[in-house]
Amino acid sequence: MAQSEDDKNFCCPKCGKIGTITFLKANGDKIMVKQKCSQHGIKSFKVPLLQKDSFIPHFRKGVFRCPECGQNTIVESAKMSGPWMIVKSACPTHGNNLPEQRIWSTLYVDISNYTDIFKKEISKKQTDQPQPTLSDEKKFCPNCGTPLKEGGEFCDTCGAKIV
Repeated sequence: MAQSEDDKNFCCPKCGKIGTITFLKANGDKIMVKQKCSQHGIKSFKVPLLQKDSFIPHFRKGVFRCPECGQNTIVESAKMSGPWMIVKSACPTHGNNLPEQRIWSTLYVDISNYTDIFKKEISKKQTDQPQPTLSDEKKFCPNCGTPLKEGGEFCDTCGAKIV
């Protein structure tokens, strides 16, 4: 199967391997990409910002890749620095001594599971909070405010069902 023009943009022109994206920035109506082939060095190119969604799979393949050997990497940290996400990754072969990648933060959110991680952090913090016990929630009737007896299904004063 022949490569599309988009696929060719994200491969090294000399060896055809997918390079590591070291820099990704939205700039006007373009996205600036710097990509490093482990054998042939860095190349820079631009893609149309309006077609960003069609490039997301290419960005994912290039960002989460070792610049030394091309293996998939694991993100060890991603921290905000102004408009950037500074990404530090680890390779199974080369460890965590890889150079940092500068990825425009809005693009990083689109290509990573960063939003999922963020949601998990929020939900984890919420579950770390003390949760009200059943007896705390049902101490008083929600209808009339009368103190309730433990285990009752109905309020003794107004007859409202206790859910």
